[in-house]
Amino acid sequence: MFRRLSIAFLAVSATLAGCLPGREVLSVATVGVGRWPESVIFDPGSGRVFVADEGSATVTVLRSDGQRVGTIPLKTRARHLAVDPRLGHLYAPNEGSATVAAFDTLSLVEAFRVAVGKEPHGIAVDPVSHRVFVGNEGEDSLTAFDGRTGRVLYTVPAGPTPGGVAADPVTGRVFVVSVKADRVVALDGATGQRLGEIPVGRGPTHLGINMASGMVYVVNTEEGSVSILDDRGSRLRATVPVGNYPLAVAVDEKAGRAYVVNNRENTLTIIEEAQLEVRAHRRIPRNVSSIALNAPMGRMYLTLKSDDQVTVIRVRDL
Repeated sequence: MFRRLSIAFLAVSATLAGCLPGREVLSVATVGVGRWPESVIFDPGSGRVFVADEGSATVTVLRSDGQRVGTIPLKTRARHLAVDPRLGHLYAPNEGSATVAAFDTLSLVEAFRVAVGKEPHGIAVDPVSHRVFVGNEGEDSLTAFDGRTGRVLYTVPAGPTPGGVAADPVTGRVFVVSVKADRVVALDGATGQRLGEIPVGRGPTHLGINMASGMVYVVNTEEGSVSILDDRGSRLRATVPVGNYPLAVAVDEKAGRAYVVNNRENTLTIIEEAQLEVRAHRRIPRNVSSIALNAPMGRMYLTLKSDDQVTVIRVRDL
């Protein structure tokens, strides 16, 4: 009897071993950035990495290998950024001045500034139409503008406390997290017309999108889960438990995987899109606030908010 129980225990342990985080993933480079780096994005057009430094109201610019290129001063802090690789524009919401500044991704010179709503926060770009969408957290609205000229197209209601924003260039839809309503609002990106609302988990904050498959990933920070939406039908496909206080997500479109940062347990959850389930958990540094993926080079960038650093890891080491 004892032998049978021991064999069963070992079998369960072996099954769980692949899901439990082990040693911390090795870093290939770590670089100092501005104060309190809140978010990071990779621009495939310029091959650069842009970091929103919340505490110093700057954007730190890095090469893909982590080497510093320069620093962009902002009028007020930005917590999120977006890029249009085809236009070569970086967009930074200036939360304290109700504007979004557009910069050239190579020269780092400001091209124009757009007046939007109060406390602009989440931001996304449709790289086909070149529309830019920004959630105005202070007035529960979404502003859309032409990313080429800065001309405002419309401002529409977006639900209580708009958070993360994502745009799908295939359908032309834009998605906005309504943090206090535990919903995602779907809008027509061309007109701002509301197409519907999708209930998700508790305390949603950020979004990621697979532009190839149309799957939308909703990070439910308070619930410790990720809701996966089918963009083509705008319906909930699954809600997947991840870790404690998930804060950010990056999507590998070709591999069909999503990487979720669990801030309060210092882990990274890997979700397989085809199976809609967790593949593995990996140990990462403490207090990671954001993640960006450079899929062609197999690199991942993590912002270490407490240490004012960005660390670079290899996807193959996960």
